[in-house]
Amino acid sequence: MGKKDIDRLYNVFKEQAEAVSARVYRVKDPRDAGRRLTQIFQELNVSNVITAQSDLLRECLGAADTGKVTVYAENLREHSEDAHLGLSEADLAIAETGTLVQDSTALEQRLVSTLPPVHVALVRTGRLVEHFVDALEQLNHERAELPGYIAFISGPSRTADIERVLTIGVHGPEQLHIIFVDRPGGEQVE
Repeated sequence: MGKKDIDRLYNVFKEQAEAVSARVYRVKDPRDAGRRLTQIFQELNVSNVITAQSDLLRECLGAADTGKVTVYAENLREHSEDAHLGLSEADLAIAETGTLVQDSTALEQRLVSTLPPVHVALVRTGRLVEHFVDALEQLNHERAELPGYIAFISGPSRTADIERVLTIGVHGPEQLHIIFVDRPGGEQVE
């Protein structure tokens, strides 16, 4: 996939995700992602973060100013109740619906993306696909079998009662921030 295709998919994703109240950013590398994380931490006055494990998360967090922020990457059950922000890496992003795709088989992955009031997801820009079926085909192609639990995340949590009164954040995060990283390990986006 060429740079023009990725740019087009990113623009479609951003439009769709922002239509359901997600905040979408694109940065060139983990250093810039760290700066964006620092801004989010400061804007939201975050003091406790829980994070899933991944090389990209570690690198981006390493570039962030976490001086006043306590980051928990282990024993997440203990720390999830008090966490202000959950940080995870999405496996794929579906442009047509502005949806993140995340292998959430591991409990820790579900904890960071559903319990804190703010969820920040990092996505490798090259992991954008156009349609839902493309995401399933990609997962099926990359793995011997599909994950036991796949989360599809489109915007912050929202629900409505019988009178159709919409409420944000009742069954999950009130805010969703998505940071696309063009060169997660220094490589160029093709």
